[in-house]
Amino acid sequence: MTGSFDWGGFERTLTEGVVRAVTSTVREGQGERFYAAALDHVYRETDGRITLPVLALNSAESLERYPVEERADLRWSTADWDHYDDGWLGEDLARDWERRLTAEACRGTTRHWEATFHRYLTMLVRVCRRARTELRNGGVADRGFVLLLLDEEHHERLIKRVLTAAELRRHFPQFDEGTTELARVAALPPTERASYLVSRLGAFDGPVDSETAAAALRDLGPDAYPALLPMLARAGRAWQAAKLLADIGLPDDGVVRALTGALERTGDSDQSWVAMALSRLGRLDLVLDRAGDLPPDVVVSAVAAPYTGFRDHAVAPLPLDYRPLADVIARRPAYLPDLVERLAPGHSYCTITPDEVDEAVAGLASPHALVRRHAVSVLGVRALGARVGRRVLPLLGQAARRDPDPSVRRLAILSLLRWRRDARPFADVVRAALDDPATEVREAAAYWLREQGTDQPT
Repeated sequence: MTGSFDWGGFERTLTEGVVRAVTSTVREGQGERFYAAALDHVYRETDGRITLPVLALNSAESLERYPVEERADLRWSTADWDHYDDGWLGEDLARDWERRLTAEACRGTTRHWEATFHRYLTMLVRVCRRARTELRNGGVADRGFVLLLLDEEHHERLIKRVLTAAELRRHFPQFDEGTTELARVAALPPTERASYLVSRLGAFDGPVDSETAAAALRDLGPDAYPALLPMLARAGRAWQAAKLLADIGLPDDGVVRALTGALERTGDSDQSWVAMALSRLGRLDLVLDRAGDLPPDVVVSAVAAPYTGFRDHAVAPLPLDYRPLADVIARRPAYLPDLVERLAPGHSYCTITPDEVDEAVAGLASPHALVRRHAVSVLGVRALGARVGRRVLPLLGQAARRDPDPSVRRLAILSLLRWRRDARPFADVVRAALDDPATEVREAAAYWLREQGTDQPT
C-alpha cells in the first residue's frame, strides 16, 4: 500500500517557501550579513501529529551585540536568534500540509508512522540543501551562508547530512573531535575508560559532553561501577552516579551496600536519586526500612520510580510489577496523597513491552484507583501490536464503562484513542460516555469522537 501522499509536491512547496521567506528577511535586513538559517523544532507525537519546522535566521550584526565570550554558544542557538518564524509558509498552507502529512503517517501501523517520519526528515534535508543552493545562486546569500536542519533527538546526524565535510569542520569541529576522542577512549582498558567518562559527566563542551559520556557508561555496564561508586560520596554529584547505577542494572552486593550507605548520608536531590536507584534495582525494601528517617518526598520518589519514564532509561528495566505500589498504598496510606500527585495523569509513565501486558491487565482489576490509572494509561500504546490490541481494547472499553473512578474512565477513553482506528469499533462505548455523570469523562468522550471522525450518531 503506497498511499497517495504527494511527497514531490510537498518538497517543492517547502523549498519554495524557505527561499521566499529567507529572501524576504534578508531584503528587509537592510544590509545585515546573514550567516545562517535553520529549520528547527520539528514537533511530533509518536503515532500522532507531525508539524512543520520553524524557520530561524541570524546575522553577524545580531551575534556581535553579545559579549565575545557568549557568541560561540549563541551562534547556533536558534532560540536566541533575532528571526524565529513559525508562520513562514502561511498559516492555511502549513495547516493543510501538516494535516495531510499526519494522515499519511497515521494510516497504518506504528512502524509505518516511524518510516514516514524518517522519510520526512530526509526530505527536509533535501529542502535545506536545495533552498541553500537557490539562495546562493540567486545572490541572496553568499557562499558562506548555511541552512541547517536542527532536531534535539537527531541533532548531530542531521547537521552532518546537511553540511559538506568542509562546512562541518569549519562550523562544528566538535563533531569530528568527538568521534576521534570516543574512538581513542574505546581503545582504553575498561577501568581507564570509565574514569575518563566519569570525568566528563556534567560537561557541556569539549569533544565528549555529559550526555555522550553517560550513554557510554551505560554501555560499559558493570565495568563502570568502580568509577561510579566513589561519586556517591560527593554532594551534588551523587545523583548522577545513582541514576547511572540504576540505568546499568545488574547490581552486585557492593553496589547495593554503597547505595544504602549513600541513602543515609546524602540529602536533598542526591538522596532522592539514591532512593529511586535502589527502588529501580528491586530494593525498595531498603528504602522502606528507613522510611522513618527519610523525608516523605524521598520515600514517595522511590515508590513511584519503577512506574515512571525514568525506568525506561535502564539497559534492561525490571519487569512491571504493581505489588510494591499496592503494598505501600495498603500498609502506608499516609503516602497515598503524594503518590497520587507523583503518578498523576500527564506525568511521564514507563513504556511497557508485550511481555508486561499481563501485569498491566491485572492492574486493571486492582482495588486501588492509582494502580488502575497507571495500568489503563500504559495499555494505550498501539506499538504493542495488533495481537495485544485484540486483547486489550475490549478491556479498555470495559474500564471506560464500568470503572468506579471517573479518572480511570477518562484515561481509558484516551487510551482507546491512542489505538487510533483499531479502536473505532468501540465508538458506541465512547458515545455512551457522553452521558457519564463526570464532566471530565464526557469531555474526553467528545474529544475522542471528534478526533476519530465518528462524532455523528449512527
